[in-house]
Amino acid sequence: MVKPGKFSVIRTVPAMRRWAEKNGGICGFVPTLGALHDGHVSLIKKARSENRVAAVSIFVNPLQFRKKQYLAYPRNLEVDLEIARKAGANVVFAPSAEEMYPAGFETGVTLPQFFQRLKPQGLEWHYKGVLVVVLKLLQLVRPSKVYFGLKDPHQLVLIERMVADLNIPVTVRKCPTVRERDGLARSSRNALLTPDERKAAPVIFRALSHGKREMESGASCAQAMAGMREMISAQPLASVELVEIADALTLAPPGNRTRDVLIFAAVRIGGKRLADNVRFRLK
Repeated sequence: MVKPGKFSVIRTVPAMRRWAEKNGGICGFVPTLGALHDGHVSLIKKARSENRVAAVSIFVNPLQFRKKQYLAYPRNLEVDLEIARKAGANVVFAPSAEEMYPAGFETGVTLPQFFQRLKPQGLEWHYKGVLVVVLKLLQLVRPSKVYFGLKDPHQLVLIERMVADLNIPVTVRKCPTVRERDGLARSSRNALLTPDERKAAPVIFRALSHGKREMESGASCAQAMAGMREMISAQPLASVELVEIADALTLAPPGNRTRDVLIFAAVRIGGKRLADNVRFRLK
């Protein structure tokens, strides 16, 4: 168990800058939307074990949600602060939307060209919002390392590309997805599921695992994806939004030389969008 150190909560940009002047270069940073769960705890513990201090942000970013989703996102700051403290965080940055985006804010981030192949998801606006807030947070916290789970591979690849292109002096640390016993990836959105929807949700991981077994047995990408769609569609509360197989390093369609494979699924369970993936190496 990580031994907690001195713990503080920061609410304003100037105060966060002052903290970063003293601690940024020795800091491991975990950006979150709040509604902390065991996946976040594993990231915080990793950050604390690899750095002298660990920082966490708790901020529901309005730029990456539609208004209805933003208002519905689970929030319980006091519970989150206690979870972060026990996991070993030294500081939590928990600003308001007005603090992060004051009147007149309008600067954005352009998505790289390779992302255009992902347009069928219709989420360009979402990932632009993610990159804006991550860039702002990295500028404010100034960590030496930043920690992300592998659950959203598109977000992770975009952040890595932004860090490289903009020469941001931080190391991106990728950590394994934490799962429930039935395989469902830990996510803050799971709290929005009804009991019946929660029972249905593990079909996503079962389908991903099926696709992995199929490809390891020599099936084509098309065959593996067809089997996954069929499995998900057989669950009455689930509907397939996107299933894809890609090179895990580039998100490009896999080729003859691809060895690191990513299988990704975005599924609506009772109308709530859940995404997950598995990664493996072909022999």
